Amino acid sequence: MVDIKRCFYTTIHSQTISSDGRFLFCGSNFGEILVYSIERITSSNDNGTIELEKLPTFPVQVFPVTERCAIYSLSFHKDFLIVGLNGEIWGYQWSSKSASIGKKVWVVRLPAPPETADMSEVNYMWLNAAEETLYAGCGDNIMYAVSLEDGKVVRDFRGHTDYIHCVDGCGSKLATASEDGLVMLWDSRQKQFTAKIEPHTKPLLQRPEFGRWQGTVSLTEDWFVCGGGPRFSLWHLRSLECTVDFNFSDRVHVSGFIDDVIYAGGDGPMLCQYNFNGDVTAEIPISGPSAYSVALQTSPYKIMAIAGASSQIDVCTNFTYRDIILNTYKK
Repeated sequence: MVDIKRCFYTTIHSQTISSDGRFLFCGSNFGEILVYSIERITSSNDNGTIELEKLPTFPVQVFPVTERCAIYSLSFHKDFLIVGLNGEIWGYQWSSKSASIGKKVWVVRLPAPPETADMSEVNYMWLNAAEETLYAGCGDNIMYAVSLEDGKVVRDFRGHTDYIHCVDGCGSKLATASEDGLVMLWDSRQKQFTAKIEPHTKPLLQRPEFGRWQGTVSLTEDWFVCGGGPRFSLWHLRSLECTVDFNFSDRVHVSGFIDDVIYAGGDGPMLCQYNFNGDVTAEIPISGPSAYSVALQTSPYKIMAIAGASSQIDVCTNFTYRDIILNTYKK
């Protein structure tokens, strides 16, 4: 029987999807990974509304990783589920055939901060699959590049003065968002940042009641969006000019692009979608008071999973409204 506190006090900080697109992984504040079959979830929706008692709304596996810390970041490469922890990144063998997480097969240990005995947490990971390089934004204010070919830290990116909340990339372009209020742009081939943006210094973006921190950044070839304490905003990558400030009234924790649509979530009851003019195109209700992560794909199964401060995960199979709710644990 599951501890009742897991039903009422679960927070999902991170999500990822398997390389074949068939499984969703969610990392909880209890140090567990919940595994869902996307195939079963989406096929069960073909017959209409799902009853909560039916199996597809629950995980096919609940895998305990550690009791030491929450699972703040997840990624997936080939047949490996990648888990970011305190000072370490673990790789687990994954079997699609048995739908199960296997043994831990490799560990990457990040350099320990010299001024403290504590290991810095791996807050966010972004994978460049083509180059087999994982970029980890950490609590020691540094982004590390890890080669997945040999498990070595091949480069570090320094410039932030507080911990990194988010990392995103597009080809060789990288972006980081930090508690220090900065969004920094990088080229993966260079150690120094290529640009530094301070959204909290823009009068239109200032929200002193929420602070200066940047909780999210998302990048395309031509644009990036960012937000946190300051207002959620769209920026032109080449000119570094802010072109739109969005009407998202709360703190922002997660963002991204879906074709010609931009989404943002954070504190508040909705995940909002906008066009590039800043107009709201959809408002998707979420089960908890805050959204912390979004996992999405368009094929082989179309799905967007929204998770946060709730034991339920909201799923959209058309990206514009919620049609399935996943449960993390049976009461």
